[in-house]
Amino acid sequence: MLETVIALPVVLVLGLSITQWALIHQARAVVDHATLMAARSGALSNAESSPMRNAFARAIVPLHLKDTGATAFEQAFFTRAMPDARLNLALTILNPTREAFADHGRRDQNGDIYLPFRHLDRAPTDVGRRSGISLQDATLLRVRATYGYPLKVPYAGAFILQAVRAATRWSSAYGVRERAMLATGRLPLVTTATVRMQSRAYRGAQFARRSELPRVPRHTPDSGNNAP
Repeated sequence: MLETVIALPVVLVLGLSITQWALIHQARAVVDHATLMAARSGALSNAESSPMRNAFARAIVPLHLKDTGATAFEQAFFTRAMPDARLNLALTILNPTREAFADHGRRDQNGDIYLPFRHLDRAPTDVGRRSGISLQDATLLRVRATYGYPLKVPYAGAFILQAVRAATRWSSAYGVRERAMLATGRLPLVTTATVRMQSRAYRGAQFARRSELPRVPRHTPDSGNNAP
C-alpha cells in the first residue's frame, strides 16, 4: 500500500500528461489547417479580416463537434466555433505591410490604393525602399494565427500551464494576448501560412507597419526570379 501511495500520483500525472499532450498535438494539426484556410480565404477576398476569421472558425469545427452529420457540423460552427474564434483567436497579417503599399501600390478608379496580383512575371522586380521587398514578394499573403486552446485534462492541464507561465515569465516570446490566454486556462498555439494573392489587396487597418512586426530576415531577390 505504501508503494501504491507513492507511485500512484506519479503514474496518474504521467498518464494524464501524455493524454493532454496528445490532444494538444491533434489541436495543433487542426489549427495549422485552419490557418491555411484563413490565408486562402484572405487571398480570394482582398485580404479582409472577416472572411479569414470565418474560414478559420469553420476549419476548427472538429474541435467542437459532439455528433456526426451536416446538421451537427453547422450547429457547432454557429454556436461554438464562431464565438470561440471571436474570443480566442488573434489573426495578424505579417505580409504585406503598409510600407509595401507605399512602395508598390496603385490607385483604382475610385482612388483606393491596392497591390496588383496579375502578370507579376512582367512587373518590375525592384526592391521597395521602405518595405524592403519587391512587388512579387508583396503579393504573398502571410498570416499568423494565435489560438488559445483550452486544456481540460485534470491535473495535467494545470501543470502544463504553470510550466509554460514559468518558462515565459521573463521572456518576450509571449505578449499581452498570449499571457491573457494562459491566465484563462488556454495554451496559445501559434501557426503561420503563406499563399499567393488571387485578388487585389487594398490598403487598410488590417495591415501592420514593419516596425510593429517581429524581425524577419529578408534576402534581396535575384533578378528574374524573386518569388519563392
